[in-house]
Amino acid sequence: MRPQGNRWTRPRPWRAPLRAGATALALVLGGSPAAAGATADVPTPAAGSSVVTVKTGGDRNGDATVAPLAGVRLALYASESATQPVAAGWAQCTSDADGDCNFTVPDTASGGANAGQRFWVRQTAGGVPSGWFMNPTLRTGSGSGSGSVESPYQFRTPALTGGQTYSSTSDFMQSTAWSSSPYLASGGIWQQSRTNPELPQSCGLDVAVVLDLSASVGSALPQLKQATDKLTNTLTGTPSRLALFSFDRNSPSTGTTNHPGLLPVSTKAGADAFKELYADWTLGSGTNWDQGLNAVAQADPVYDMVVVLTDGNPTRWSKPATGDGSNTHFADVEGGIFAANAVKAEGSRVVAVGVGKGVEGVSGLNLKALSGEAAFDDADPNPATADYYQTTDFSAAGEALRNMALTRCEGTLSVIKQIVPADTEGEDVTGAKPAGEGWQFNASTTQTGVGGLPDTQTTTDDKTGGVVFRPTFPAAVPDADVTVAEAQQPDHSLVTQGGKNAVCTNLDDGSTVEVTNAGTDKAPGFTVDVPRLSAVSCVVHNRPARTADVTVHKKWTVDGTTYDHTDRPDGLEAKLTLTGPAGAGATAQAWGATREGYTVGDTATIAETPVLPASCELDDSRLIAANGTEVDASLPYAAELTAEHNTFTVENRITCKARLTLVKKVVNAHEGTASPSNWTLAANGPDDLSGVTGTPEVTAVAVEAGTYTLSESDGPAGYDAGDWTCETSSGALPASDGKVTVPAGAAVTCTVTNTDRPTATATPTPTPAPSEPVPSEPAPTQATSPPDDDELAETGDSTGLWLGLVAALLVATGTLLTTWRLRKR
Repeated sequence: MRPQGNRWTRPRPWRAPLRAGATALALVLGGSPAAAGATADVPTPAAGSSVVTVKTGGDRNGDATVAPLAGVRLALYASESATQPVAAGWAQCTSDADGDCNFTVPDTASGGANAGQRFWVRQTAGGVPSGWFMNPTLRTGSGSGSGSVESPYQFRTPALTGGQTYSSTSDFMQSTAWSSSPYLASGGIWQQSRTNPELPQSCGLDVAVVLDLSASVGSALPQLKQATDKLTNTLTGTPSRLALFSFDRNSPSTGTTNHPGLLPVSTKAGADAFKELYADWTLGSGTNWDQGLNAVAQADPVYDMVVVLTDGNPTRWSKPATGDGSNTHFADVEGGIFAANAVKAEGSRVVAVGVGKGVEGVSGLNLKALSGEAAFDDADPNPATADYYQTTDFSAAGEALRNMALTRCEGTLSVIKQIVPADTEGEDVTGAKPAGEGWQFNASTTQTGVGGLPDTQTTTDDKTGGVVFRPTFPAAVPDADVTVAEAQQPDHSLVTQGGKNAVCTNLDDGSTVEVTNAGTDKAPGFTVDVPRLSAVSCVVHNRPARTADVTVHKKWTVDGTTYDHTDRPDGLEAKLTLTGPAGAGATAQAWGATREGYTVGDTATIAETPVLPASCELDDSRLIAANGTEVDASLPYAAELTAEHNTFTVENRITCKARLTLVKKVVNAHEGTASPSNWTLAANGPDDLSGVTGTPEVTAVAVEAGTYTLSESDGPAGYDAGDWTCETSSGALPASDGKVTVPAGAAVTCTVTNTDRPTATATPTPTPAPSEPVPSEPAPTQATSPPDDDELAETGDSTGLWLGLVAALLVATGTLLTTWRLRKR
């Protein structure tokens, strides 16, 4: 069993020996009439005595075997109608651990007092071990319910002969005479029933439903399903779970599948899913209570209650199925008893619900043997304690099941926690499922005299999402206002319905119960009236926070041209920061990279710090897109994360003039005398500039980016111009055919070098003979030739050049003066 509002695993001390057959003796049922084999405990008869041994069994421990039961007391009776056993100690026996109940009958040799005697074996009053009850009579007869006979459970021995052993599994009791009325054929193992376990005092139950799909159900099959629906509906709204089994001559029934796993029916969706399991089931043939219940015993889950819905007595038993399929024999009922015992051995209460004429009247004996000794009393209803029901039809059976289920819920408040899919919005709870373990609820009341509260309950891993509160009411208190508050879990939020924190229903009549909101944001709750004799179920919805991530992309618009961040002009940079997740402050984030760990509904602040060249100015920094929608917002921007994946785009609008400098260099390698200022430099393109090197007109001039044609003019003759070369701070910039493409924002310097050409060598003019003597004059000083140096001075270093020119002028002046003097003479 399990405590109120929670489940715990019931110990299963019986399963290991039962399933492994680890008993002193496994008793063979079905097929062959041969005994499982003698044991040392069965005495060997002396020549003048006989041994009568009866096998006693308790729990089925296999498809065709039964575990022995010790402590069963049997007696020998002299006649079928005798009310007292033979008055001798040898006429009494008690079964041992091997399930052997042995009578050693004296004087059976020829001429002895008991020679040829045939005794009747019967169970003595109270002859069962503790926790069991005996079935002195069982119902036999046609499987249809007609010709029912209340047959005493007793068996006659063969005529005794000295020195012989007579076994119930081979010489008497065991029989395959299926056609012999009144159908007393037995499997040879003495039966008795386990006492039915009590149901747990809980409004939430684990129930296995076992449906009889034999052909005799006939046209009532829809009503059988409706009765099962009614039980399912009754448990909906409580922390209950259902499993499903079927049987005809075998289990599962032909064309069906057993569903031993427990399915939560705490919600309507869960209940509907369970109903779908049997919605299309059809009928088979034969009725095998034994294997229907054996399937339950062999299932892994342990159930609080096992409900058997049947319309007739068993006509088959064991596996493979034995019996004639038409009549109910002792063996058919014995098999059902042994299988039911195995179910009850695990702590499961068996409730047998017989429906219709097939199980009316004395058929109640077999229903009792299957379940327990308490019949449902229509005159004084006892659904809390009844072990078996005999109802007129399946509609009545459904009502009986409903009343039985509700009995455990009187005066209770069930709270079912459902988790709504994260992608829903508002009060939409489509697709909600029961919560897992760990949801805590606290219930209290201010009603004087009401006990059991305050109380705290926590959901388990049973997949119902439910807890149950059970206030105790004094007789004079008809109801109580109960306030329930939940401990809100992180990353979840309450989902109201019609603005209410819970939706409550009276399970007795399905009516809505008014709710008043209570509690706080961190512990939202509600108050509801709980009647003393009714059951109330309330559903509370929560939605988990959806995980979210953020990706911020970057665009640049420079002088009207838009670039992706990876294709932006050189020198442009911007450092992105994001806040979050989990309330973290702003930290650096790469453009285009995804930051995870947010939840939908969070806010992440997007900010940036632009880093621009001196030639560029930031006109604006804007958020231009959010999750595919155009926006226009300034930075920093507090972005609400409305989706699982959130993308934003930031654009920087830049006015980014380039800087262009034109430089002239001159190399005077051959006595040239020009300087850089002799040339006018020009660049023509998106902007035009012209000037002499070193002047503001051509030094770091702000220009539009684009292609420029470079040129020079006004320079002296005798110089050759080299190719223009251009460079930025990052390195060389291609310039071809006097053209260069200036990038936006770049500082570009373009240089052209001019070099003088060599002059032609002059032929000396002969000196004419003087017409008159010329006075001797000192020879004129000759100009010194320029030094033979590979590195010729550029015009930027002209001291040597000017000295040469002065010397040449002095020589020329002296020559002219000499000539003038001669002519004057």
